[in-house]
Amino acid sequence: MTQVDDEKPAPSAAPCERLPEEEEEIKEFHFHVYFFQNNEENRKSAEELREKILKLVDKGFFHIVPLWRINQQPIGPHTIGSYEVWAPKEHFSRAYSWFLLHRGVHSVLIHPLTREARRDHHERAAWLGTPVPLDLSQLPVFTIELPLQYPELKLGYSAPNE
Repeated sequence: MTQVDDEKPAPSAAPCERLPEEEEEIKEFHFHVYFFQNNEENRKSAEELREKILKLVDKGFFHIVPLWRINQQPIGPHTIGSYEVWAPKEHFSRAYSWFLLHRGVHSVLIHPLTREARRDHHERAAWLGTPVPLDLSQLPVFTIELPLQYPELKLGYSAPNE
C-alpha cells in the first residue's frame, strides 16, 4: 500500500526501549527449598540439606550464599516452610546440577532476580520436584531498584564489566 504525502502513518505502540546494559541478561538467581514445617521428618531433611550446602560453600565448592533465615512458617509468596539460596550466574550451572542430584524429596523453585519479582516467581520460574502454590499477590509487579544481592562478592549484577 502506498502512502499519500498528506497522510500520516498510523501511530505505533510505544517505542521499544533498550534495557540498561546491566539488564541485558539475568545475572542472579534464587533457589527456594521447600518443606512441610509441621512434618518433623520433612523439616529435618530440609535442614540437613541446608547443612550440606553450607559445608560445600565453606569448602569453596561453589560460590552461592544460603540466606541464614529458615522460614519455619509461610512468608511472602511462600505458602509453606522454606529457605533460599542465592546463586550468581557465574555459579548457576554448578548450583543447578547440585540441586538436581541432591534435593531429595524437596521441591525447589528456581527463579531469576530482576525488577519484576512477580514474573520472576511465576512466568520465569522453573521447578525441581512438585511445584508449591505461591501467593503472587505478595510480590511487587515492578521495582525501580535492581535487586543487587551481596555486591561485596563482585558477582552477578555486581561483577565488573568485561
